[in-house]
Amino acid sequence: METRRITSKKASIEEIVNGKFVKKTGFESSYVLTDLGRKLSRVRILALIVDKYIKDGSNYGAITLDDGTETVRCKVFVSVKIFDNLTKGDLVDIFGKLKEYNDEVYIMPEIIRKADSNLEALRLLEIEQVHKYQNELINKIKSLETRDVNELKILLKDLKGEDIESIIESECLEIVKPEVKLNEKDTIMNIIKENDGIDYLSIIQKSGFDENVVDQIVQDFLEKRICFEPSPGVIKVL
Repeated sequence: METRRITSKKASIEEIVNGKFVKKTGFESSYVLTDLGRKLSRVRILALIVDKYIKDGSNYGAITLDDGTETVRCKVFVSVKIFDNLTKGDLVDIFGKLKEYNDEVYIMPEIIRKADSNLEALRLLEIEQVHKYQNELINKIKSLETRDVNELKILLKDLKGEDIESIIESECLEIVKPEVKLNEKDTIMNIIKENDGIDYLSIIQKSGFDENVVDQIVQDFLEKRICFEPSPGVIKVL
C-alpha cells in the first residue's frame, strides 16, 4: 500500500473536473480518475486567477482558476497567508492536492508561484504530450485480448504498471477483478482476528495473497461493517 508522497502531475483543469473522484481509506490517497486513465492525487496547474475571496475574521479563502479549458477552485481552511500578494488576473503555477466536498473537486494548495506568460505555450505542449501518451497507451491495451492487470504487465514490459492499472480502472476498459475464493476471505479474517488490529501490508505479508485480492476483501469487510479502521490503514474486527 502507498506510503510515499505522490508526485504532482501536470494536468488541465478540464481533465480534473471531468474525472471521477475516488475516495480511499487508510494509507492510500484519494484521487481523481480521469477519462484518460490517469490517477490524479497531487497536481500542477497553470491558470489565471479569475476570482479571489477571503472570509473576514477567518482562515478560509478561495481563488477561482481558469486555464482556458475549465475552472476550478483552490481553497484553504487553516491559513490564507498562501494567497497573500495574489490578485485577480495573475497567472499562477500551483502545486496542490485534490480534495472533494459536497460533490465539488477542489485544489488544496501546497505551493503557488506567479508565472510568466511565456510558460503557457510550454505547459500546453507538455499537456498535449501527456494526452498523446495516454491515448497511445489506451489503444495499445485495447488491441490486446486480455484485461487482466498481471497479464498486461507481462505483455507491456516497457510500460509502467501504475499506468496500466489506471487505464484498466478507468471507464475506458472493462475491469477484470481477481477472483476471490472463500478460503481467502476466511484466511484474511483469521489474520485480522488473531492480531486484534493489523495494517494492510502485514495482512499481505502474512497471507501471501496478491495485494489486489487483499484490498478487495478488506474493502468488502469495511463496507459490510464487519471490520473498521481504529486508525488509518489499521483493520480491526467490530
